[in-house]
Amino acid sequence: MIEDIWQSIEIAASPERVWQVLTSEGLVEQWLGCMNYKAEIGHVFYMQQDPARRAAGDTTGATHCELLTLEPPRHMTFSWYYPEMPKTEVLITLEPTESGTRVALVHTGWDQYDGDQIKAIRDALAGGWGSYVLPQLKRVAEG
Repeated sequence: MIEDIWQSIEIAASPERVWQVLTSEGLVEQWLGCMNYKAEIGHVFYMQQDPARRAAGDTTGATHCELLTLEPPRHMTFSWYYPEMPKTEVLITLEPTESGTRVALVHTGWDQYDGDQIKAIRDALAGGWGSYVLPQLKRVAEG
């Protein structure tokens, strides 16, 4: 069984500010590396890590995401998938703390897959969420 990804980060900003960065068009692109984002349930957007392709609106190699839930300022959920592959889900929750907000990310659905190849992809994503995406969210929210 392939385990879910669990990551979290503390951000020195209010949950309302973090929510704004987490879900507002124009801000979400700054931390998630996505394009075509709209804060609408059912809307499909793309995580494109190649800046040149992102600037050109090219979805080649991009991860497809569908916005599933928005519950301000508590949590959002979106699917994460490549075409022709099973969808996984990313849940991001915000919890107020004395110094700001704790952001927790859980990426689930890996049990649909078998094999070492998908485990390597899952492990790379775990690192990306923890060492790049959440720190970028922190940078934008605290900036």
